[in-house]
Amino acid sequence: MEDELNIKKDFPLVPFWKHLGIEIVDIKPGYGKLVMRAGPEHENPYGITHGGILSTLADSAAAVAIAGMIYDDGKRFVTVEMKINYLHPVRGGLIEAEAKALREGRIVPAEVDIYSENILVAKAIATYIIVDEKRE
Repeated sequence: MEDELNIKKDFPLVPFWKHLGIEIVDIKPGYGKLVMRAGPEHENPYGITHGGILSTLADSAAAVAIAGMIYDDGKRFVTVEMKINYLHPVRGGLIEAEAKALREGRIVPAEVDIYSENILVAKAIATYIIVDEKRE
């Protein structure tokens, strides 16, 4: 529990998350859960939550899961690829994203499930690269 609190406390500020209202609910090595509340400002012209919102939430949840695994001074990670399938339209409200890292290493894939009203609305796979800023 103490490690979880340290990881969450030390997770770098992501200004874009504040703009969208994204919050970390849970973080453990290889696991991350985020939530946000979507409103009219997040909709496409058809009244459905914009796919970019779900994509951002998926990418962010995967990053949190990976941060819990590699949190170490001098290491950073960035997305190199992501694919998302939209399974059901979201019409605002609370959206949850749960991510699991699939393995450790320099290249780390993660899977993300996104839920709205307990319905699986999207599924994503993201791949990250871990870089050591001391070697760049």
